[in-house]
Amino acid sequence: MSNIRILFIITGAVFLVLTHFGDTYYRDWVYTNQIADFGLANYLPNITGTITAIFLLIGLSKESFKKAPSSAFGVMVGCVIYEVMQPTLGTGIFDWQDLVAVVITGSIVVITLNISNKTIVSIAT
Repeated sequence: MSNIRILFIITGAVFLVLTHFGDTYYRDWVYTNQIADFGLANYLPNITGTITAIFLLIGLSKESFKKAPSSAFGVMVGCVIYEVMQPTLGTGIFDWQDLVAVVITGSIVVITLNISNKTIVSIAT
């Protein structure tokens, strides 16, 4: 397994733990203490969950790292579809802020992966 794949899996695993922490402990702590965190407690799991999905799925994939940005975009689209379909699936409610958090986070990851790919290609040549 390549170093980049291991890095992606580790990054995904770290964000998986952060997603669980944010969804379970941080949200309850904010609500209990009535802290004004600008809604972060509500959409933090969407931010960290999107990063988790992207990095774990790309890390576990057999695709080349060169395809990581397009794969990340596909995962982001899947996360958007999941957010929209939550009421139908019975896994939650639709919240436009969650949808915005997924799109912004996914876009940042896709852009970062594009920049990383260009940097790696220019170093290799």
